[in-house]
Amino acid sequence: MPIQILADDVVARIAAGEAVERPASAVKELIENAIDAGATSVHIETSGGGRRLLRVSDNGSGIRREEIELAFKRHATSKLRSAEELEALNTLGFRGEALSSLAAVSKATVVTRHRDEAMGLRFASGAGINRCQPIGAPAGTVVAVENLFYNTPARLKFLKNDATEKRHIHWVVARYAMAYPGIAFVLVQDGRERFHSSGSGQLADVVAKAFGLREYNCMVAVEGQERAGNGRVAIGIRGFTSNLTLSRARRDRIILFVNGRAIQDSSLTHAVIQAYDGLLKERSFPLAVLLITTPPDFVDVNVHPTKAEIRFRDSQQVFLAVQRAVREAILKKADGETVDDLWSASGFTDQYIQYKPLPPPWQRESGTALVDEQGLQYAPDLAEPSARPRTLPILRVVGQVGAAYIVAEGPAGLYLVDQNAAHERVIYQQFTEDHAQGRISSQVQAETQTVLLSPEDAQLLESVGDQLAALGIEIELFGPNAFACRSLPEAAAGLQLDELLTRMLEQLRGAEPQLENVIKALAGAVAVRSGQIMTPDEMRSLITRLERCPNPLSSPSGRRVLIHLSSEQLADQFRIR
Repeated sequence: MPIQILADDVVARIAAGEAVERPASAVKELIENAIDAGATSVHIETSGGGRRLLRVSDNGSGIRREEIELAFKRHATSKLRSAEELEALNTLGFRGEALSSLAAVSKATVVTRHRDEAMGLRFASGAGINRCQPIGAPAGTVVAVENLFYNTPARLKFLKNDATEKRHIHWVVARYAMAYPGIAFVLVQDGRERFHSSGSGQLADVVAKAFGLREYNCMVAVEGQERAGNGRVAIGIRGFTSNLTLSRARRDRIILFVNGRAIQDSSLTHAVIQAYDGLLKERSFPLAVLLITTPPDFVDVNVHPTKAEIRFRDSQQVFLAVQRAVREAILKKADGETVDDLWSASGFTDQYIQYKPLPPPWQRESGTALVDEQGLQYAPDLAEPSARPRTLPILRVVGQVGAAYIVAEGPAGLYLVDQNAAHERVIYQQFTEDHAQGRISSQVQAETQTVLLSPEDAQLLESVGDQLAALGIEIELFGPNAFACRSLPEAAAGLQLDELLTRMLEQLRGAEPQLENVIKALAGAVAVRSGQIMTPDEMRSLITRLERCPNPLSSPSGRRVLIHLSSEQLADQFRIR
């Protein structure tokens, strides 16, 4: 094939693919335009996960009549004039690609009126055809993007389901609301308001809205200031980070901004995690929102088409500044608590992690419900394990180590069983079989429990509502981001709704809303925890079920369930060498 210059429409689609990866990317570009235009109010509306429609309205300065067509040209921008200005940018946008990229892969319409002009303008672009007409409109800009990626089926095919795309959009909006608390942001998805910040200028207000009030109450303020001198620049760091009672199994809620720009920086994320070194249990990560300010010429933002990655002139200085500011925040007194208080509240002891005991969701004897010395009623038996073929040899329970591992003896040696992973496997298998056979049983709650979730979690919960109902969890919308529970499966008896949903949603983030994933999350939520002391009867009951459980060697989440030491291995350890 001979070398030739690509057609303009092909070039435009290639460029659009770099700047607009998914609906959330389009929302990001349009929000940045609104902020650069001086908006104090930004309204975002989407349907169909942003594929069918996304509309961003702002009350910024608007676009002048004579510049509207030029605004849709590639590399047309009002924010940059020379290459030298790239070294000290004070705007979020500078490439001049947002509108041209959107027009290349969608049907885009702009209604705008510059604040100095009396008449507005409606400009429609799509399929290479532009239409322009005068129209009455308030000052500001409304950009509507319809049928995103309609002419790039390859990109459309790789988008996730609507629920996932909606979550990505939500966090784009929430991030910019936190970076610019003085701007009021509203997000409406499929006709329902999902997020609303007041524009009060108070970062705390937005963090509480974005993460949820319960999470915000477990966060501490971060205030750090590095002075300039000795070859170093001034660096300011402010925001919030979680105390030792709040953590996640993923690091995706460490949110960073540099000079008002949302960024992805693995080094700075690691700096935040390092600040908690020795304070959080393994595979636990903090939540944090940090706004970092540096001189504009200290940062190179012209690194990646999405502008999400940046480079610092001295990355080590920023790393240490972030680490120091976060470490100091969590070691200071927070709400009258000392570090020792927080350590104790987080569940750490000298020997093992100590969680508040919860009633394990199995019964000690088939067909009866027993009450222990604390008055906690265990849930009825789910099924007879003897109906399944044996997958492990008969094991004799010897005891428990560290309130986390069951020691058992078998004909082939010694077995160490992770009680949490083992119970996850047992519960997952039971729910899977019961659902397949239509025998899921649930209990109507004597007292209706209610829970208030963050906007993201509320949206995630609604996306798996049908799957939850199929598993005996009946939850109804009770108010904005509030839910009421009418019934729970017997395996979840004794759990508080907020605790159950918190554990489930933690595992469902980033997963497809399929029944199998919901069952995994439910099993993980109700399984006996590491750090919970079990009675001999409870250990024997669990081991008996594990002996006849398919795939007894790993949990549904892929963790190892048991370690086997053969008699020969044990004998070898005691031989004189």
